[in-house]
Amino acid sequence: MAAISLGAQSKRSVLDGVYTEAQAERGRAIYADQCTDCHGRALEGAYESHTLVGDEFTSDWEGQNLLALFDRIRVTMSGAEPGTITGKIPKPLTREQTADVTAFILWFNKIPAGKTELSTKAEVLDTIRFEAPKASMKPEPKK
Repeated sequence: MAAISLGAQSKRSVLDGVYTEAQAERGRAIYADQCTDCHGRALEGAYESHTLVGDEFTSDWEGQNLLALFDRIRVTMSGAEPGTITGKIPKPLTREQTADVTAFILWFNKIPAGKTELSTKAEVLDTIRFEAPKASMKPEPKK
C-alpha cells in the first residue's frame, strides 16, 4: 500500500471546530488591547483597515488555508508607528497570542468552536481550509 503524501490528504475546514471558546475569549482580550484602534470594536474596520467580519471578510479568505490568515496577523499586524492615527505601539504578538486572536476572529464570524485549541504550528494550520459558515449557521436577520 502506497503512503499518502501530505499534499494529497484532505484538508479540514474551520467549520470542523478548530479552536475553543476559551481560546477565543483570550483572543477577545488581546484584540481589545491591540487591535480595536485600527479594526474597530465590532471588527468592522476603521480608517484604512479592512473589516474582519461578514461577507467581505469571509469571501476574501474563502478556500485559503488558515496559515495564510494566521501569518497575515502575526507578520503584518504589529501595530502603529509613533505619530500615526493612534500613536500607540502594541507589542508584537507571540504565536500563541496570534492563535488566540485568530480564534476570536473565527468566533466573531460565527464559525463554531470545538474541543481543541487552534494550533500555532504552520504544518497544522496549512491543513485547515477557511470556509464561511453556511447560511443555516448564521443568525436570522432582525425584521
